[in-house]
Amino acid sequence: MQPVNLALVAIQDEIRTAFSWPLEDDLESAHNLSQACENPRFEMKLSGMVTVVGAAADAGVISSNPIIAADGALGACADLSRVILVVSDADGEPYLDRAIEAKIPICLHAHGDNQANWGAALRRWPSDHPIILTHQTPLEIENMFNPGGFTDGDRAVCIAFALGAKEVELVGFDTKKVGQWSGNTNPEGKIIKLQWMERVLSILGLEV
Repeated sequence: MQPVNLALVAIQDEIRTAFSWPLEDDLESAHNLSQACENPRFEMKLSGMVTVVGAAADAGVISSNPIIAADGALGACADLSRVILVVSDADGEPYLDRAIEAKIPICLHAHGDNQANWGAALRRWPSDHPIILTHQTPLEIENMFNPGGFTDGDRAVCIAFALGAKEVELVGFDTKKVGQWSGNTNPEGKIIKLQWMERVLSILGLEV
């Protein structure tokens, strides 16, 4: 899986600088996740249009397209049989357990301050559940990918395009309010993160 635009990866350095987050923390989390995860990796190919559901979606989302859910936004999806992937940094409980029960593959992300979350998730999830691993560093890391992006929502869009989608329909993306399916978060800080999400989506030619 390769980013469709290198600017999607370059912006991660800007984000780290803006939040004063050390690259070393992202690298440590990524390397540790790569070593800790023994779940089977899998490949996925997409085409045509994909619907990506974000944290501001209303409950009861229905789509005739394949759906990628951003973390807890899986809770907004009415028909889990349409969901082909959940993109998560492991704070989307209790909805991630629904993905496990429905045998939906998970794209698990490592960043500098979520080692405890992904560690707890791996201990809880079945060892045979299919997982894709992603990171947000400029380096190559074994068994991991950097599709670009920042939040679970915009990263899910980056992943959709990286896997071959030609078009992406955005459902539940909002830069002005924190979505009901977001994990526990500081609302003011989350709004700032959503502004970065908007910039990532603009690189892909999408508007919220």
